[in-house]
Amino acid sequence: MNFQKRTFYAFCIFFFSFFMLMTVNAESLHIDQALGMNNDRDSVLINGTGIFLTTGDSWDFYQNYSLHVMSVNQDNKQVWVKLYHDGDLLKDGILGEGEVIVFSKNTEILNITVDTIYISPGGELITFKPVYQYLDDEYPEPEIEETAGNSSQENEDAVSGDNSPSQTEGFTIFQVLSCFTAVILCRSFIRKSR
Repeated sequence: MNFQKRTFYAFCIFFFSFFMLMTVNAESLHIDQALGMNNDRDSVLINGTGIFLTTGDSWDFYQNYSLHVMSVNQDNKQVWVKLYHDGDLLKDGILGEGEVIVFSKNTEILNITVDTIYISPGGELITFKPVYQYLDDEYPEPEIEETAGNSSQENEDAVSGDNSPSQTEGFTIFQVLSCFTAVILCRSFIRKSR
């Protein structure tokens, strides 16, 4: 095979490989964006984590929201909770396991589920999970500090596919297959040219 044909074949293989890599690297279409749904990841302040409180304790959320555990009815396994913002009562309720307290304005701000109520002679422990908090546009956006050793955040990023600067991008299966295809084609053309 002459030099011009080998050069042409090599160029075709290079172009094919380049095209495959560019096609694979194209940004995927997210279904929620295609349907016009607004699930802005930046508006989620707390994404399904769990919290633990005892009777009389409170939990401070972003933007000066707080959840207070007032008391526990041991007979019915129910907890009395109150939601506050800057000391002003927003909502209260008596909830059993699996029940949810939600605070909304124009959109949902807090969504807190009572997971388990533990009762012992030493006191009560209430687990709330999942807990969601979304950005309240009426108040300044909070500064959320990322910690290097936060394993739950790393797990969430791994599940959600978040490509943060601390993660290295690997090869996709399509990129690997296109590279193997290009190598095999090159080897076959080189062998034929001999």
